[in-house]
Amino acid sequence: MRKDQLYSIGQASKICNLSIQTLRFYDKIGLVNPSETDKYSGYRYYSNLDLLHIKIVQGLKSLNFKLEEISRTLKSEKLDRIMEMMETKHAETLQEVRRLEQIATTIEQRMNQMTYLQALGDEFKKLDVLVEMKYIPDRYVAFDRKRYACGMEPSIVRFTELFHKIEANGLIPSGYIMTIYHENIMTFDRQDSDIEVCIPVDRIGTAAAFTRLVEEGEYITALYCGVPNEESCKRIYGKLLEWMNTNGYDERGPAIEQYLVDMTQMSKPEEFIVELQVPIIKKSLTL
Repeated sequence: MRKDQLYSIGQASKICNLSIQTLRFYDKIGLVNPSETDKYSGYRYYSNLDLLHIKIVQGLKSLNFKLEEISRTLKSEKLDRIMEMMETKHAETLQEVRRLEQIATTIEQRMNQMTYLQALGDEFKKLDVLVEMKYIPDRYVAFDRKRYACGMEPSIVRFTELFHKIEANGLIPSGYIMTIYHENIMTFDRQDSDIEVCIPVDRIGTAAAFTRLVEEGEYITALYCGVPNEESCKRIYGKLLEWMNTNGYDERGPAIEQYLVDMTQMSKPEEFIVELQVPIIKKSLTL
């Protein structure tokens, strides 16, 4: 009877295009053991069946199976059990595809956003402020409202905490961050202010206690470039008050400061593009 051909570990490595170190590791963990090992020299010898097992391992690894999963597959002689493992891996792969598609979509959105902001920034090198009336639809936001000192650093801390809260609750940010001033911008105390920080989120999942609706409506807005501070806020807000007086409108809610900024720009406040939004209503006619 012809004895099955045996291959040294070096030959098996070349045939299977796999490193000798990997073959030794597979032997160590019991995944693929050589048919024979010389008891004196310790040399490993692989049979044709061993090479087949190695190719099976390589094939399953290319399907993203883990070594322990492959080991169970090799040891299982039941086709339905192998089929069950394949179905599980198929479901995991589809889930990973959806995750990667979401990442790709987010990257594309960020790229488009940054292109828009760059073009807008270039345009504002020629402008001081752009005042216009616009309709803004409903916005679903995660929010944190409390009294605190108004300023860049405390605001960044609050926005960071709110982003963590959004992530922990499985919500998805979907727009530019904003601050709502529940104060008169012209007179409020910047050391003790009723201020709400908001991050727009997808409508799905907005039942959480820290989410709410910022209602649609007509707004008078002012778009400008630079760091929001007491001086700039009052100056820009003053322009909006002047427009309202001239055109016969009243405020109908708190002013909103929205930051048209990608998160990567947060360290460069001089490049901020800010839109101050004031909800308005037409003044009623008096006789």
